[in-house]
Amino acid sequence: MAWLARDVAHEFDGSSMSAPTRPALLDAVVGRFRGEFGGAAPRCFFAPGRINLVGAHLDYNGGDVLPMAVDRGIYAAAAARPDGLLRLRSLDQQLAVDLDVAAVGRRMRSEWGWAAYPIGVWHGFQQRTGVTKGFDVVFGGDVPMASGLSSSAAIEVVTALALDALHGTRLDRQQLALIAHRAETGFVGVRCGIMDQFASALGRAGQVLLLRCAGPRWEHVPFDPQACEVLVMDTKKPRHLAKSGFNERVAQCATAHEILRTHVRDLPHLASYSFAELESSREAMDEVSFRRARHVVTEMERTAFAVAALRRHDYATLGAQLDASHRSTAVDFDVSCDELDVITDAARACDGVFGARLTGAGFGGCAIALLRPGSSASVGRRVGEAFTARFGLQPAFDVLRIGSGPGEIA
Repeated sequence: MAWLARDVAHEFDGSSMSAPTRPALLDAVVGRFRGEFGGAAPRCFFAPGRINLVGAHLDYNGGDVLPMAVDRGIYAAAAARPDGLLRLRSLDQQLAVDLDVAAVGRRMRSEWGWAAYPIGVWHGFQQRTGVTKGFDVVFGGDVPMASGLSSSAAIEVVTALALDALHGTRLDRQQLALIAHRAETGFVGVRCGIMDQFASALGRAGQVLLLRCAGPRWEHVPFDPQACEVLVMDTKKPRHLAKSGFNERVAQCATAHEILRTHVRDLPHLASYSFAELESSREAMDEVSFRRARHVVTEMERTAFAVAALRRHDYATLGAQLDASHRSTAVDFDVSCDELDVITDAARACDGVFGARLTGAGFGGCAIALLRPGSSASVGRRVGEAFTARFGLQPAFDVLRIGSGPGEIA
């Protein structure tokens, strides 16, 4: 989803969402709300974007992923309405959408554009709770456009948070994440796993999320920002996920899974098979299906190694898993590109870099590098020079902090 991009700095206190420093961007969102809708002051909410450390393309294959909710995301100012009207605005999208809830239906309509995501959440919330009244909402965000930091999940989760708070339905975070996920898959029609919505809804300060998508089950794993920085490297190459090869990869994994179910044993997910089981069925698969499955089963091993490394504060081993993950997504899953390969290779050549890989679905967007603290400026300079020499374009760099999670902002 091409979403919101605003260069507005903001900070959280690193503890909870109950008392973050109020960012200038949120004031702009509230100002737009009052200018558009008037009335009483709206309630304000935030949901983070995410980066996935390891576990590429495992969520929709029933695997384990290791995402980190970051301190960038989507803000919303919202107020309930007594009638059935939905009025949606954003700071960075010209399209304004007003519609009656009776016109929502079961699937998105193209004329809704970006607003299809929050409309889909309203539809799922209505199905879950029975609430039929509308609301006014203005969104604003600082997630780079189409970068792989999961802006679509952030707008879905912040909408779910707002609706839950406005109507006092007290749904837990997993339920909100599932409503958000169904909005993207069932209503908008993007075939994706649960990772993005769960990472946004369950983000916690100072920890990354080990999400076992087959459950789903999860636990939080400590990540020390004083020992390792995460540098996001934006290639500036947009990736239009719904129009890319993403759905094709989902279908290819489903084909590989069906072959394994027939020739090995009937397990519920592709990620459930061992490498030995995959090898035993190699002759039954075409080369593409085999390589897709090989990425999935070996990425499961890399995620387990990464979690173990984090628990013992071994960031060199964590970085090695990122390097191996990038190679696998490039060779076996074919979702990298020249820009992502060049920018990660240049990062690995720098002192102070533990490892680097593409993030998000691939096909463009961002990569991440794990760094020793204090080295981001020098790494960014050297990587920028190498990237510009190859493509004639200056990439963007940003050190992202672990966010303090989603919630209402007082």
